[in-house]
Amino acid sequence: MNIILTGLRGSGKSKIGKLLSEQLSFQFIDLDKEIEKAESSTIKEIYTKHGWEYFRKKEKSAVKKLHGTDNAVISLGGGTIMDPESQKILKELGTIVYLKRLPEDCHKYLSADKNRPPLTKNTDQLTELKQIYAERKSTYEKTADYIIKRSDDLEKDTQRVINAFQDSCVA
Repeated sequence: MNIILTGLRGSGKSKIGKLLSEQLSFQFIDLDKEIEKAESSTIKEIYTKHGWEYFRKKEKSAVKKLHGTDNAVISLGGGTIMDPESQKILKELGTIVYLKRLPEDCHKYLSADKNRPPLTKNTDQLTELKQIYAERKSTYEKTADYIIKRSDDLEKDTQRVINAFQDSCVA
């Protein structure tokens, strides 16, 4: 059984994922990092050179390669869950946890990171995050087995994910 983390860019998927993997002695898989490794390029470079459509194809391929993975914490890219085929595969792979954090809070964590490519035509990151959140919120919610409303306490939120995961293993 795997824990699959989804949510908006800046929601803490990678940070919580690493903590979860350490505490549960699970493998940690950051899907974006796997794509970067396979492409020998950063996400920003992939987007700049090939565009989002190319990246989404690589992302779907990376999800397919997860087949057979067990005892892992998988941190998805913010848009991975939007693809219906990927949703199906991920549902079969494990427990999907939506790390819910409002765009304004995500923006606080992202404002210093200049290596993230734009997701929309908006040049303002906060405006972009609000737009993406509006577009993805219902999919995040309907595909999630658990929704964890993020706080500013990383350890507490990590424990909440562990509790949800243990509940799913008992159910």
